[in-house]
Amino acid sequence: MAQPWSVAQDGTRAPPDGAVFQRALADLAEALHRAEEGIGSILSLALADDDAQRLIGALVHSPAAAGFGVLRWPQSLLPPLGGPDDLEAVAISLLGLAGGPSAEARRDIVLAAERGGGELAGEAMRGLFGLPSLQPLWLGLDGAQKAAFLVEGLAAALLDLCYERPILIVVENVQWARGLTVPLLEGLSHAVKDARLCLLAIRSPVPCDRPDAWVPPGTARCIVPTEPNGKQDDTGGVDEGDPTPHAVLLNALRRDRRPERIEWMAHHAPLAGDWALACASARHAGRRAEADCRLADAARHYRSALAALDQLPKTRRHEQRRIDLWTALARTQPPQGGGAVKAAESARALAAGCGDRLRAARALSLLAAQRWAAGNLPEARRTGLWALRLWREAESPDQQVQTLIKLGRGLAEEGRFRHADTVLRAAGELAAQGETRRLRGPTALAPVCIAAHRARCRAELGDPEAAMRLAQAALAMAEDSGHAASHALACLHLGWAALTGQRYAVAVEPLKRAVAVTEMIRLHACQPLVLGALGYALVRTGTLNDGASLLLGSREHARMLGVRRHEPQILIWIAEAALLSGQVEDAVRNARDAAEKAAAAGQSGDEAWARLALARGLAAQGDFTAARQSVEAANRIATRRSMAPLQIQCGEVRKVVTCL
Repeated sequence: MAQPWSVAQDGTRAPPDGAVFQRALADLAEALHRAEEGIGSILSLALADDDAQRLIGALVHSPAAAGFGVLRWPQSLLPPLGGPDDLEAVAISLLGLAGGPSAEARRDIVLAAERGGGELAGEAMRGLFGLPSLQPLWLGLDGAQKAAFLVEGLAAALLDLCYERPILIVVENVQWARGLTVPLLEGLSHAVKDARLCLLAIRSPVPCDRPDAWVPPGTARCIVPTEPNGKQDDTGGVDEGDPTPHAVLLNALRRDRRPERIEWMAHHAPLAGDWALACASARHAGRRAEADCRLADAARHYRSALAALDQLPKTRRHEQRRIDLWTALARTQPPQGGGAVKAAESARALAAGCGDRLRAARALSLLAAQRWAAGNLPEARRTGLWALRLWREAESPDQQVQTLIKLGRGLAEEGRFRHADTVLRAAGELAAQGETRRLRGPTALAPVCIAAHRARCRAELGDPEAAMRLAQAALAMAEDSGHAASHALACLHLGWAALTGQRYAVAVEPLKRAVAVTEMIRLHACQPLVLGALGYALVRTGTLNDGASLLLGSREHARMLGVRRHEPQILIWIAEAALLSGQVEDAVRNARDAAEKAAAAGQSGDEAWARLALARGLAAQGDFTAARQSVEAANRIATRRSMAPLQIQCGEVRKVVTCL
């Protein structure tokens, strides 16, 4: 984002004339009046730069905008050299709404973010303003979580501030919006309807070929005051067709030490015909964007690097770079649409073709994670085992630990608890040999992951004391590390182990802590399971209404997020709760649904528990033949998977349905 401009500078330009401009101004004035009354809107305007500046100048000095705080967020094709990054520029612009760049104004913006978005949204604003952190949990967030709170904090501050004074945000050259500005605009577009906020997005009339360009939503009102004149946006004052000035600029950029020069070099190198530099600078720009959690920018740069590679001779080193770039694309593309999986498959195939086992292992590890996230547990297991063999051959202990953790977690979700425990124990032994304290496993730190998932396995295998000991050790390590996601995972598994061992009162407190942490840090993938576990614990300890409400909410949350792996377990808890409250038909329906979903996903442990819950429901209905069949099916799985607590409960139900 370019530096925010002062509105006072616009008075020097002549106002637009002509009927079409006057109609556009009238439409914009009407939108401002509605925003002042609390009905915000998004307006999309296609104008060339000079016409846009004239129209904006007339608008912000019109009577309709007199009571508004006006923010101008000019976007640019390339980042400003030596300037603030996109969200820092937005934060600086907000200070004008609070009276200027004083310490008091900064505090006011932080408080506005806290009021609208919570404590960590306020912490994000403190970070943008260079203020010290006051919340220890902030330091335990990952980069992606911090980036999400930066966006949320800015949006929350804006929505809070517009209660006192309506706000007009003018986003110029919106087709060049990039990085975290894109999710900020997306978030504001969803919230603008009920706010005293008007978002005016001005784009060039010339089509933009950027794949990640932000497009205002379908609810935006389009205003077309002039016919497109074909005027190009300024891209730095260099002729796009002549390579000579681009080469001159590249030579100057080589001597520049400002970090943003990399994006400039990535832009100008292909135009200068320097394909080796184009590839190198685009790769570097991609890594910078990925480290800053600007994944759309990173993917765009990686694609540019691949295109530059196509212009270079085919050598083994270039083929290795191609594999690395496809792997990077697999990390940075959104999972929807299958692009990430295709990129990982391309990396794996290329690595196999040139016999590069290390790069093949990286691609396979990504594929295993993607298949696990999609709920394809058997395929994730097979892919993970393949990756593990290659990591062992490469003698890479850190990667082995991470792969073993993912394998163990997936095996536990499949219901293969004994195998999972063996794999996780091997991960722990390998981790103990090296410095893996800060090594990340899935979501949490490696030692916490290992102990937490082993706790679930030991509980399912009928070793409750070991399960509680492992879960408490995981929690102690998480608290010692200060890592927020590790804390949530450890609390969840401590509560889950207690639930499996029927120690319901013990489960309540850690699960409450897990809910608090996951809500605070927005750990969405875990939230449905955490809410369901707490709901079931509350039902079992006598708080039926609160527990049932949480259980139903967790099911809807899981469906909304598409977290299919956890839905069978949540449905089992709902079925058990329904049976306890005398809602037998609901119990049978939810238990049957859980059994079918678990069987389809290959989650045999969940299927066994679901069939036991179904047997109880059928027995309560008086259908003892069906109940016997269901409990026998549950017992067969429990025996095969060494699920001792489930076997005991199956025996109890079998006695009841056999005697009747």
